Amino acid sequence: MANPGTLPTVTPNAAPLDFASLREQGISLVQHLAGDTWTDHNAHDPGITILEQLCYALTDLGYRSQFALPDLLTRAGHDPCADLPAPAQILPTSPVTISDLRKLVIDVPGVRNAWIDLVDEPAASFDSANREVSPLALATTPGAAAPSPNVSEIRIQGLLRVRIEMSGVEKTVEERSEAARAIRLEAARRLHRCRPLGVDVHEILVLDDEPISLGATLEIGAVGDATRLLASIYQSIAGYFSPAVPFRTLAEMLERGRRVDEIFEGPLLDHGFIDDEDLAGIERCNSVRISDLIRVLMAVPGVLAVKSLHFTDGDGKPLKDWLLTVDADKTPRFDLEKSEIRLERRGLRIDQAGIIGAEQVLYESLRCETARRSPFGEHESELRPPPGRDRHVANYHSIQEHFPMTYGIGAAGLPQSVPPARHALAKQLKAYLMFYDQLLANQFAQLANVGKLFSFHDEAPDANDAADADDSYRSYFSQVVPDDGVLGLDEIRVWGPDEHRARLQRITEEPSDPAGSKSKPGLQRRNRFLDHLLARFGEQFHDYALLQAGEGAAAGMTPAERLARDKRAFLRDYPRIGRDRGIAFNLLEPAGADNRSGLEWRLRRKLGIADDDRFYLLEHILLRPLPGDVYQSGPLFRDAQVRDPYSLQISLVFPGWIKRYRDPNFRQFVEQTVVDETPAHLSARVLWKEEEEMKAFELAYSAWLEQWRSYRLAELAR
Repeated sequence: MANPGTLPTVTPNAAPLDFASLREQGISLVQHLAGDTWTDHNAHDPGITILEQLCYALTDLGYRSQFALPDLLTRAGHDPCADLPAPAQILPTSPVTISDLRKLVIDVPGVRNAWIDLVDEPAASFDSANREVSPLALATTPGAAAPSPNVSEIRIQGLLRVRIEMSGVEKTVEERSEAARAIRLEAARRLHRCRPLGVDVHEILVLDDEPISLGATLEIGAVGDATRLLASIYQSIAGYFSPAVPFRTLAEMLERGRRVDEIFEGPLLDHGFIDDEDLAGIERCNSVRISDLIRVLMAVPGVLAVKSLHFTDGDGKPLKDWLLTVDADKTPRFDLEKSEIRLERRGLRIDQAGIIGAEQVLYESLRCETARRSPFGEHESELRPPPGRDRHVANYHSIQEHFPMTYGIGAAGLPQSVPPARHALAKQLKAYLMFYDQLLANQFAQLANVGKLFSFHDEAPDANDAADADDSYRSYFSQVVPDDGVLGLDEIRVWGPDEHRARLQRITEEPSDPAGSKSKPGLQRRNRFLDHLLARFGEQFHDYALLQAGEGAAAGMTPAERLARDKRAFLRDYPRIGRDRGIAFNLLEPAGADNRSGLEWRLRRKLGIADDDRFYLLEHILLRPLPGDVYQSGPLFRDAQVRDPYSLQISLVFPGWIKRYRDPNFRQFVEQTVVDETPAHLSARVLWKEEEEMKAFELAYSAWLEQWRSYRLAELAR
């Protein structure tokens, strides 16, 4: 496989900073161009003096071009990072994998651990002979006929079952019940806020505790604090039954050798980062073994030997079992009150009078400390570049200020005693040098405005800048060579300062697009800059641009202006578009402009669809049968086109009567864009509805969505 092309990382050529090298190249060019007519290339020659002054100015331009990027982007009143999303904005994504969803639930306050499984249960039945989808028949229906060989079960893909283990610091049954209800509700809110497209949360269970008590006799070494040792033993046993998932800071993740893109992969959490290695190593405890407990106890500093160890029943009697199986809907918990851990030193039992009770207080303190989480500070999640320094890159000093006094063009000028012809020659030289001065001044202005060239925010014209007021789409920048009355440059300019400045900008920027359109100057070049920014994210608007070119002017904008507007809108929204590209809308919140799926956001930006224009994205998994549907008579679907109409399928409903959508080319573009942007594991179908059909659909869709939302909220409140 051929190596893909990459950008070079070598240090840029330092020739622009080397005065001697520039001078040598300049003399070489002069010799090549005028070697037959001009042979005096010595340092005293005026032509060489002019060349040296220009080389000196170029070294200054080269020096400034190598300023740090934040310095180049910094100008008065402008944040250099405004167009550079921070890592915490651009690198995280909404949950994509089961592991991502699990992290999101573990981040909920009060959750110690969580596990998410795909539901593999029959939800409906399909009759291949009649092409009908029906609810599952009740197993308890008396006299039910044997199922037809043409009928098969439908197991819907994309349903999640969430099991949550609480941190377990609640004391009473009422406290635990209330905490469990709050955790279920918060977990549901977070999951539905980041629910992957075509996926739904089938069930959220807060696991009950299965208390396990132990009897043990341990030989300990010479320790200074037996109370702390016993509390550590309790903590190790509890950690074996129910290990906590550690949250790590940005500094800790970097110390572990994780790259920044690896650290911010997945959803951004409130309490830090969860390392995938830590998460993979903490599986749900389905059984506990005496052999594992021995290993855990021997790992506690100060424990020399495990003399005896056994499980006990509720009355403290020893059990002969060496393995206990944990119920699927429960989580093991160390029952300290019904356990007895004895400490011995050289066959003598350590006096319990000063330990019993005190070690439990210390243990409870350690448990609460482990369950407590610190909010993840913004300073830990952001990796912003250092603040830039305004280096006033555009400031330019005319090369005429640096010529020897004998030329008579500097600030000192010529004495009044010299003849008028000498003054005229000096003005001629000033005018000749103004061409070079202007080219250099424009280059400094171009470098100072590099931030504008790579900006994707809508720019308001500068009211104090007449040229800018005429054109907010500049791609070439200019500035008047400064004088302040010292060099007398205004005397050789034909127009006044304002007119000179306006004309200078007009001849600097191409007055019209090459195609001869009426687009604003520089618009095509600004579009190419936007294409460059889009390419950095692996995005492109080429197909859309071709269609826009054929649409003509709309809403007071040319096609090129509308294209630039849509590109800028896409780039401004890209942190959200990139992060949420695979998520669905939030079922628990009312539908609206702020509650849309990531795919819908992408399609709106890619197709140039305004936020108030209507189209709908419907996930088929949300149409699946509910528990009460088993009592429904008749099928759910007739003439079903596929065996399973629910799994991994979406439909997009567009208004077919609007002028833009009546164009067959644009319809084809919409359908192709839907295919390109829809996640590969989903099957998408585009439907075009006429006005009356759309009204009927909207009424039914709104009513169904509100009922579905009410059902979910009522289910969570139980």
